[in-house]
Amino acid sequence: MDPDPSSESQLNKREGPLDTPTVNQQPRVFYGWFIVAAATLASTIQSSVFNVGAQTLVLPLTREFNASRTAVSIAFSLRRLEGGLTGPIEGYLIHWIGPRRYMVGGWVIFGVGFITSGFSQNIYQFYGAFLLVTLGQSVAGFLPIVTVLINWFDRWRGRAIAIYQLGGSLGALLIPVLAWLILSLGWRQTVIGVGIAVIIMGVPLALMMRPNPEDYGYLPDGAKPDTRKVDDATQEAGASGASSSIESEQTVSEALRSRNFWFLGFSHSAGITAWGALQVHQIPAMVDIGIGELAAAGILSYTLVIAALGRLIGGFLGDIVGPKKVTGLAFISQGIAVVILAFATSVTQVMIFATVFGIAFGTRGTLMTVLRAEVFGRKNFSRLAGWMDPVSSVSVFISPIFAGLIYDSSGSYQTAFLVLAAVNAS
Repeated sequence: MDPDPSSESQLNKREGPLDTPTVNQQPRVFYGWFIVAAATLASTIQSSVFNVGAQTLVLPLTREFNASRTAVSIAFSLRRLEGGLTGPIEGYLIHWIGPRRYMVGGWVIFGVGFITSGFSQNIYQFYGAFLLVTLGQSVAGFLPIVTVLINWFDRWRGRAIAIYQLGGSLGALLIPVLAWLILSLGWRQTVIGVGIAVIIMGVPLALMMRPNPEDYGYLPDGAKPDTRKVDDATQEAGASGASSSIESEQTVSEALRSRNFWFLGFSHSAGITAWGALQVHQIPAMVDIGIGELAAAGILSYTLVIAALGRLIGGFLGDIVGPKKVTGLAFISQGIAVVILAFATSVTQVMIFATVFGIAFGTRGTLMTVLRAEVFGRKNFSRLAGWMDPVSSVSVFISPIFAGLIYDSSGSYQTAFLVLAAVNAS
């Protein structure tokens, strides 16, 4: 939320599609859906080159710097540690200066970090450069984007978030391309090119992220202020646990003292434990059983593409029947899938893992975001989500290093994956 909404509104009105909206004259397409489109494209870019695509660097970095998988895992774990430490600060910065300005700076830092990474001469320089990449992605990524979406949507919030998170699956389609570029051109040339590209594409996307619909004569979901009612369908959705237009706006201190905040934080942490390790070690684990690097990148891509089905399932079921039961089933399914990977010895078994895990992962991700939005409300979402980052980041910081240590000591990921599966399903 910007410190001067009126001036921000005037600036935005001079910049594009919001010239005409007024309380009495609504455009044919609610601008919130343009924001969803921009958010989805942003997610596509970030997923393809960082959130998941950065895993294509693991084996090239071990060869380049003659480093162990544990040493490389540390770089990827540091991104979660940084997010956990800076999350509370980021939440307040988004609230104070507005998500749009915040994201513009994030995309620039994101690109500069990639360019700097390409000039790293040892693993320690790569750690520092990758932290810069991580900071930029965090500032340009999930928290400010979801804050904007929650401001613009209420009844259709689950669907808006699900569509945005489809970007993670769309980005996965580009992972084999990134892997091919790294193997063909070299990882240094590739990450420098990525850095330039994300600045060019990311800054215009950030400028589309207008913070609040009320500044432009809207209410969430495109309703008019003089006609918006809480109808029977909305009341039923609220009763079933789905998103409701009536939100409990707790203060930050009240929320931090509530059981719901801590329950959600630790649940989220458990639900992403296995994924924290797989973000680093899924391709190496598949290479270890005889799958080529490019083919392994393709299977990783498939895992995230099939997650799109899970995201849609989560978003639509969450709006209809409520998210809690479906989320619990997704947690258990993720754990079962990781057990399958732990014992996999063939491409067929790996594909079964990828299908089950992908659908469950997509479902869980969307519904956990919806649950947090319901508990936090619009006013304090960015600040409370930021405070939750240290809680949810602990397991994802530890799990890649844990898996790397187990592999380096035993030559196998099996024990690590079984432990992570148990935590994920608990």
